[in-house]
Amino acid sequence: MNHAMLACGPYFDESGLVASLVLFLLIKPLSYFAYIRAFRYRVCSAIPMPYGRAVKLAILRAVLGLALVGGGAFVIANYARSQGLLMGWAYMYVSRIFAWWIVGRIAQLRGWRMVGWIAGGEVINIIVDIAVVAGLAEGVWPAVAALILICGFIYILEWRGRRPALLARFSASPHCLVCSYNLTGNLSGICPECGTPIRLLSPAL
Repeated sequence: MNHAMLACGPYFDESGLVASLVLFLLIKPLSYFAYIRAFRYRVCSAIPMPYGRAVKLAILRAVLGLALVGGGAFVIANYARSQGLLMGWAYMYVSRIFAWWIVGRIAQLRGWRMVGWIAGGEVINIIVDIAVVAGLAEGVWPAVAALILICGFIYILEWRGRRPALLARFSASPHCLVCSYNLTGNLSGICPECGTPIRLLSPAL
């Protein structure tokens, strides 16, 4: 590994530093976009979300993050040195929760979907934070591991969001996605023709 000594003693890995910067500045915003698109399959509106709207929400989330976290970090670094590190991390995560809440409100989320939205967004943030800090000493592998974890997490959301029972909820006509049977007035939650579950057709769910 190619290590460089810091003035205070600990070293960092230069390749890990580059990987961490790429992860933080490029992969993280792209992860926001992919997450917003994937999560949007699970909410009460037409799916999938248009790319343009997802891009706008991802940019808004990134800008809010920079403004809230960056501004707060500056204040803490200059006026709260005694509690510095602990207060900084606490503020950072509270501000991220607030940022996800703002974007979620714009995306018309509420209730448990809002809770899930914020929790999922924080999962991405935590993965990136750990990888960035670890990468400074361990090289590129933490960034690679973070990318794999984030891709896996978003894939699961995409897969869950594309299941037939959920897609049927947003169908323009009340037909079974498997056999095309007309489901108008169906209350059983199961297609009588082929047995496919259709429980999520109800707008209340």
